[in-house]
Amino acid sequence: MARRLVIPLGAEWRQKPAAMLLVFLVLVALLAVSVFLFVTDYLTSVYGYYRLGTARVSDAEAWFVGALPQLVQVAFGFMALERRNWLFAGLAGAAFLVDVTTDVTFRVSDAQGFAIYLTALAQSIILFTLGSEFLLVASLENIIEYLPDVLEAMAIASNRLVDSFTRVADTFREDEVDTHPTARRKTRGRGGQGGPSSP
Repeated sequence: MARRLVIPLGAEWRQKPAAMLLVFLVLVALLAVSVFLFVTDYLTSVYGYYRLGTARVSDAEAWFVGALPQLVQVAFGFMALERRNWLFAGLAGAAFLVDVTTDVTFRVSDAQGFAIYLTALAQSIILFTLGSEFLLVASLENIIEYLPDVLEAMAIASNRLVDSFTRVADTFREDEVDTHPTARRKTRGRGGQGGPSSP
């Protein structure tokens, strides 16, 4: 059975339109953040590859190599979780090490000291691994999971709004029907014309 990264929401939560819409908006925000971090992580890998100092065939080489660690982590990391395959886990782990190495190489640059290396390592692992590859897949999977519930919640909310506007419009129409004949009778009574003759 496949391992899923879906937040377990009970049936009672799925029947609350406001709650589902709020959760969905948060998931969309997380997806936007993860996409930005994913692109940033890619660029740090590219620039870190440039700083390795080795010869390159062309400048385009770094732009392709920089994408490799992230793609391998996403593809083989989740395959390793699903199938519990050590080969896939090894490939994902090797890609993770390459990704962290290029990130740290770029962020540390020429700085000295153990603290800066530790900070760059924490940045790479926490923000740009959990915050990009993992969060990207997790948020996207949750959005796909709860999109039908959100669409249903939006439909329910739209129907309620339409019903409310319809009731308000009907109330105004009833008020107009009730007030217009009375106004006409009062006008005729003041002018003395057009009304029934007094005995």
